[in-house]
Amino acid sequence: MYKKILVAYDGSAGAKLALDHGIRLGKTLTAKLTVIWVRSSLPHFPETVDEIEEETEAADKYFARIKQEVENSGQREGIEILCECVSGNSAKTILHYAEQGAFDLIVLGNRGHSNLWGRVLGHTADRVSEHANCDVLIVRDQISEPQ
Repeated sequence: MYKKILVAYDGSAGAKLALDHGIRLGKTLTAKLTVIWVRSSLPHFPETVDEIEEETEAADKYFARIKQEVENSGQREGIEILCECVSGNSAKTILHYAEQGAFDLIVLGNRGHSNLWGRVLGHTADRVSEHANCDVLIVRDQISEPQ
């Protein structure tokens, strides 16, 4: 059914649920599992070179933490997971990565760190599900959103 599964992961509670689902699917289907974190662009108008270096250092530390979480989850479940950091717009980058890697399934949480911003512009999950060339599994958290 699914041979290559891509999980979008930002460290949020929703992303952790998506990772859990991706791992279970990967184990059950003996599929290759890849996790990506999409790193935001550097500040558009940095005031100093130090500001760019600080942003880069903070992003590198955050990715190291994410990568460790993913690797720990994979080890607990006995599954190998490739974890990568890719820069760009979240939805566009996930879609491009999935297409270039010929993934069969994209797994992501219904909301990540940008909940308020997502309500205004549309969530990454919405944009990915609308434009993906493969199946998309959107994992909902336990808290139901107001109707």
